[in-house]
Amino acid sequence: MKAVVFCGPSLRADDIASYDGFEFRPPVRQGDLYVATRDGPRAIGVIDGYFDGQPAVLHKEILWALTQGIAVFGASSMGALRAAELHSFGMRGVGRIFEAFRDGELADDDEVALIHGPPETGYIHLSEPMVNIRATLERAVAEGIIDRPTGLRLAASSKARFYRERTWPDMLADIGDPRTEQELAAWLRTGKVDRKREDGLQLLKEMDAFIRNGAAQGTPAFHFEWTENWHNASWRNEAAQPGGKVTADQEAILDELRLSGEYAQLRREALLRLLARGERAAPDRQAVKRAMGDFRSRRGLMRQADVSAWARDNGTDLAGLDRMIEDDAAIETLARDRDAELHRAILDRLREQGLYPGYRDKALARQRSPSPFVPVPRALLAAWFFENRLGRQVPRDIDDYAISIGLPGIDSFYDLLAREYAFTVGSSSSDHSGLTDENGLT
Repeated sequence: MKAVVFCGPSLRADDIASYDGFEFRPPVRQGDLYVATRDGPRAIGVIDGYFDGQPAVLHKEILWALTQGIAVFGASSMGALRAAELHSFGMRGVGRIFEAFRDGELADDDEVALIHGPPETGYIHLSEPMVNIRATLERAVAEGIIDRPTGLRLAASSKARFYRERTWPDMLADIGDPRTEQELAAWLRTGKVDRKREDGLQLLKEMDAFIRNGAAQGTPAFHFEWTENWHNASWRNEAAQPGGKVTADQEAILDELRLSGEYAQLRREALLRLLARGERAAPDRQAVKRAMGDFRSRRGLMRQADVSAWARDNGTDLAGLDRMIEDDAAIETLARDRDAELHRAILDRLREQGLYPGYRDKALARQRSPSPFVPVPRALLAAWFFENRLGRQVPRDIDDYAISIGLPGIDSFYDLLAREYAFTVGSSSSDHSGLTDENGLT
């Protein structure tokens, strides 16, 4: 998909007819832009959006799209408002309405508001937006239809009305001079300015040029904060639910798994993810951050560009990767909460895999051969265990690692390591082959 554009009353059907590569959706409301982001377009355009009686599109949705490498354009109406607020974060504002809000010439949201009919009516205008009234009066003054004091007075009287009640007939009734009213009414038939439409058309042209030129959205210079409200937003979680059909290429990959004999095991692991979602074990922000940090560390993905490349290579996008990370964090959260309940099941899995006798014999041998305590600094114990035993780097948060393996905390973990080290190297100094010197372990 090349581009998604949210528009309604600001543009006409014939305005958008020639943009075959664009997908036009109704005016944006809260959650819609996030859903569009998950579809992976190169650009998203925001022209019209709901706000009265329906939750408006969130700034955070736009910031999220920018972090996914999607260019977001805004103009005309809700798009102009959000672009004025977020242009410093990378959203691309287009048109004179955006510029007026950005520069402080306009400040009130009602400047772009209007009431309109449903889509079946072509979003027929039932009121006139203030930005159009202002632009029209400025042209009428410039062409000598009315004088400047009259133009300013009519703009002020229109502004004083509730946005739903701003209409051309009401504005004409404010003139007070029948002759001037008649002349302005006649001129309005061809002289009206539709500033919102002009800016909307300019947005389409700039988006089209952006895509045709192969331009790309730069890496954002801000950090996207993963908040509780963002994580728990109902529309975000609904959009993340699986259930869509896989593509033909993806089905072919599943066939390869079936032929390799690995399909059944991966299906069981995938089921665990679904069950964790069903339990609604929503991980907190720190759990998600830990899961993402572990994911990136294990794969050496140090830069955001590396993460994006990994996602592309693995047939997904950053939103899909985030869903995977959330699943991992949810599974870990659920496992920690129910660790004691899982002990019997863990032992049953050992039996099923034929590993139970081996672990049992090691445990019995350790119990029969208690070794005296060998004082070793904790830092060296950690290096010995993680680097020599497990072949990995020492975790930054050892206390969290201890909890992840079912221990109460860091003290219990180091007690376990001390006993294991004593059992491994023996109790006599002459037999401490594991000690290289007083400062190191092998």
